[in-house]
Amino acid sequence: NYDQRPWSKVDRRLVGVCGLANSGNSCYMNAVLQCLFSTVPLVEHLLSSHKRSQLAKRNSPVAGVFVQLLQEVWQGQGGTTSPGEVRALVSSLHPQFNNQSQQDAQELLLLLLNALHDDLKNKGERRQTRSSQRLCLGRKSLSSAPAAGDSTVVTRLFEGQLSYQMLCLRCDGHSHSNQVFTILSLPIPLDSYKCSLQDCLSLFFQQSTLTCGDQKLCPECGVKRDTAVLTSMAKPPEILVLHLKRFGCHGSEKRKLRTNVLFSLDSLDLTPFMSSPSANHTSYSLYAVVNHTGDLDMGHYTALCHSTMSSSWHHFDDTAVSEVMDFLVQSPNAYILLYSRQPFHRPGSDPPQAQHTPDLTQHRPKTYPVPGSN
Repeated sequence: NYDQRPWSKVDRRLVGVCGLANSGNSCYMNAVLQCLFSTVPLVEHLLSSHKRSQLAKRNSPVAGVFVQLLQEVWQGQGGTTSPGEVRALVSSLHPQFNNQSQQDAQELLLLLLNALHDDLKNKGERRQTRSSQRLCLGRKSLSSAPAAGDSTVVTRLFEGQLSYQMLCLRCDGHSHSNQVFTILSLPIPLDSYKCSLQDCLSLFFQQSTLTCGDQKLCPECGVKRDTAVLTSMAKPPEILVLHLKRFGCHGSEKRKLRTNVLFSLDSLDLTPFMSSPSANHTSYSLYAVVNHTGDLDMGHYTALCHSTMSSSWHHFDDTAVSEVMDFLVQSPNAYILLYSRQPFHRPGSDPPQAQHTPDLTQHRPKTYPVPGSN
C-alpha cells in the first residue's frame, strides 16, 4: 500500500535502487541496508500506511529512522542518499559501532534485526536483546523458544527453528531441544579451493559429539556426559539468511578463508536437512548477497540485490550502482546470502499463489554413534 508514492513521476525500474553515501568505513552498513531494502515483504509491511500511522503514534526510534530511509530509497528515482541517521542511532545503541573502523556486516545485520524487532513489539513489553535467543552461530548452543506475543514482521519473516536430538553416550538416554534462529552461520570446509553451499550446510547439520567442556547434562545420569547431537531443521524461515564463516584464527594468526562457495540462485533445497517429511515449500531463491573483498583489517563490503521492479540484479558499492548479469552474482567473495522461500512480487501487485511440493516419503535418517566407538 504505497498511497503516497508519485508513481506517475518516477521510472518504476529505479524504485528501490539507490546508492548510499559512505560516511567513513561504513561500507559494511551500506551493504547490509541494501539487502534489507531488497526484502520486499519487509518493505511492504513497514511502508504500509497502517504501519506508518502506528509508528507515528509511538516512540519507535529505530524503526522510525529505518522507515524514513526506506521511504527515501523506495519513493525516489535512483540517485543516492545518506544513511547518516541510521549510523548515528546504531552507534548510540552499541558503542562498538561508534568509530571509523571496519565492522562485521553479519554482526550489524543481527543488531538491526534485533533492534527493529524490539521497536516493533507491542508497546509496554519489556525490551530485551534477542541475539542470545535467535541467532545460531554454532550447533552447540541451545536456547528456549520466544515468549508468547513476541511476534513481529522480523520474526515472521526471518525466524526459523532448529531441532536437536541428543543421546547420552553412557546410558543411551535420549533428549530433545529446539532453538529459534535468524541467521545460520555455516562452516566452510578447510583446505578446499572450491566447495558447494550444500557442503557447508552438510557440515553444519552433521552429527557431532560434545565432550570435555561441552558435555551436556544427562537427565537420566544426573551429571554431564559425552553427548551425540544431531541437528535438523524443524521449521524453515520465510527468509533464510546464511552467513559463511570466512573469518577465523589459525593458531594465533587471524585469517580469511577465500574458498569459492558455489551457491544456487533459484533452487536451494533444504529437504535433506528437515526434521521430518513436510509438504511445505522448502526450496529457496536467492535475492541478495553481501560480498567482502580484501583482508580482515583492510576489506571492503558491497552488495548484490535482485530488483523486483526491473527483474534484474544490481551491484551496490556505496554510491556506485550498476546493473549486472545473473552469472556475475556467483563470486568467491560471497559472505552473507539471503534467500526467499516464496518469490517476491512487485510492491502493490497481487502476490503469487503459494507453491507446494508433494509429501516426502523419506527423510534424513537419524543415526548415532555406537557408545565407545571412535
